Amino acid sequence: MFDTKTGKNKKVITNGQGLGPYADVRWSADDQFIAVTKAAIGKLRPQVVLYSLVENKEVAVTTDKYESFSPSFSSDGKWLYFLSSRSFQLANGSPWGDRNLGAQFNDRTLIYAIALDKNAQFPFAEKTELTLEPKKSESTSTKVDWNGLEERLWQVPVKAGGLNDLNVTDKGLYYKQGKDLKFVAFGDSKPKVDSVAKGIRGYDISSDRKKLIVQNGNKSLVIVNTVAKMPKDLSKNTVQVKGWTFEIDPKDEWQQIFNDAWLMHRDQFFDKNMRGVDWKKAKHKYQKLVDRVTDRSELNDVFKQMMAELDSLHSQVRGGDIERNSEKSQAASLGAWLQQTKNGVVIADIYKNDPELPDMASPLKRQGVNAKEGDVIAAINQHPVNDVSDVNRLLRNQKSKQVLLTLKRGKKELFTVVKPVSAGVNAKMRYQDWVESNEAKVEKSTDNKVGYLHLYAMGGNDIANFAREFYANYDKDGLIIDVRRNRGGNIDSWVIEKLLRKAWAFWKPTHGDASTNMQQTFRGKLVVLADQLTYSDGETFTSGVKALKLAPVIGNQTAGAGVWLSGRNRLSDNGMARVAEYPQYAMDGRWIVEGHGVEPDIKVDNLPLATFKGDDAQLNKAIDYLKKAMAKEPRTELNAKPMPKTGKADDILIK
Repeated sequence: MFDTKTGKNKKVITNGQGLGPYADVRWSADDQFIAVTKAAIGKLRPQVVLYSLVENKEVAVTTDKYESFSPSFSSDGKWLYFLSSRSFQLANGSPWGDRNLGAQFNDRTLIYAIALDKNAQFPFAEKTELTLEPKKSESTSTKVDWNGLEERLWQVPVKAGGLNDLNVTDKGLYYKQGKDLKFVAFGDSKPKVDSVAKGIRGYDISSDRKKLIVQNGNKSLVIVNTVAKMPKDLSKNTVQVKGWTFEIDPKDEWQQIFNDAWLMHRDQFFDKNMRGVDWKKAKHKYQKLVDRVTDRSELNDVFKQMMAELDSLHSQVRGGDIERNSEKSQAASLGAWLQQTKNGVVIADIYKNDPELPDMASPLKRQGVNAKEGDVIAAINQHPVNDVSDVNRLLRNQKSKQVLLTLKRGKKELFTVVKPVSAGVNAKMRYQDWVESNEAKVEKSTDNKVGYLHLYAMGGNDIANFAREFYANYDKDGLIIDVRRNRGGNIDSWVIEKLLRKAWAFWKPTHGDASTNMQQTFRGKLVVLADQLTYSDGETFTSGVKALKLAPVIGNQTAGAGVWLSGRNRLSDNGMARVAEYPQYAMDGRWIVEGHGVEPDIKVDNLPLATFKGDDAQLNKAIDYLKKAMAKEPRTELNAKPMPKTGKADDILIK
């Protein structure tokens, strides 16, 4: 909460050390109590803990059975409200259905309240003939009846959802649901939930709980009285920030940022001995360089040098208040490999994609575009093209714009309109072309008996791609999972879990194909490809595959970035001097992966010249290995034996 009198932000403390993922601390109105969201040592789920600063006492008012967070005191000091993820309504019905990754429980968060005063009347209680009219209290003093505190738990009658950022006023409760700000008023056992504002970035309330500040999606700030719905005309409520100016001494700011980065490493780095580095001496050594820094990029260079002393592969530096030229030219591309020839610039190869996903196609493969491999690009927007550099120049700043291509196809000249893509999208298309080429090679070499999927990284997009490709190949005799050049993330557990599934029975309907229990289980031979550029969670996945003996790993030793991080330690200008926080150990206690990587079971090098010519020795080895493994131990077919005419089924699964 911001204090409208002092302008200070003393009521809410965030990013507290060791306070768990929500890192939230809230003060009572009389500043005598604080409620903290934190996770107990060794526990995953955050709890709400109540502290009395006067009595020097603390009590966890929730357990670690459920995630509990975002506590907020009522202004009269009688209630402590909080959010907790305790609603479990199955969203997807059953384990049946295509690409079912498991049970899904969406919209889990509810609002709860603990009566600090044992005689307090719940503002949302159902009215009865014994209900007394609530007395309006002007007092803001907080008194806690400690005996039986945890038992005085009430649930606010609001539907479960993705709720966060709870605040209490004299009139009711504010909270965010997704990007929308909601309000529910006190006084009704079946309250109406009002939508205050939509598409917001954040909000807060003043210390007197009478003012509401909202940051809209366009980043504008609006201050209004605490209301159930925003006024239609906000012109007089919008904070005019265009005229604001701040005097900042960059050198002082850089010193502060440097000190913060150093402190966060001291307090959060995975090795309290700092890998043998005298961290105080390191500060003294590199702080001298900060005085010589002339821009923010150079400060990042200082961070890189200082953090490199710790010899940790997951210490990353990026971002900050770095000057960028928003007016510089932006490259665009046609999504193809262009070749310079004596006849001009030839479309040598249009990047391949999944033909069933037309929205991912190269600009030259889009519906309505008349372009083929072998065509010569004669002109772009009527400007002649003589070489590839002309193409690059004429496509500048043309991303997503209509561009007229003049093409020569044999003796014919034709025109077609395309929409070029950005350099970043072009890189993804080039990558997908590589994947499609590998998939086609595997399919052709094995008569479509082996599937292939590549994991670009280990994030949300990649688990989506895993669901797309794994379940397209789960019923094949063999499968290659390629994590070469994998950039990391945190989805290894999901992927490994699906590979651990074992089929123990099958259904054979009167009409239709047989299917296993467990559903959509891969039953063939598996190979994993990894190399020296397999990084972070790509390595954890590779290590897990080896440890659980799921498949042989073919390729090269991985990068060795085994200590994980959270990215919570951002600096004041939103830069990052990222701290490696979570070391990884084998079940017998050995420290693994970091600084060494994961060694393959079968080492194969992709030599530079052969790779340049299109050869892939590692992929070839994987194909060869699977062919031999499948021939030696074919996958069991789902063939039902004759059913007895009478009698009971066999209750012995394994004889």
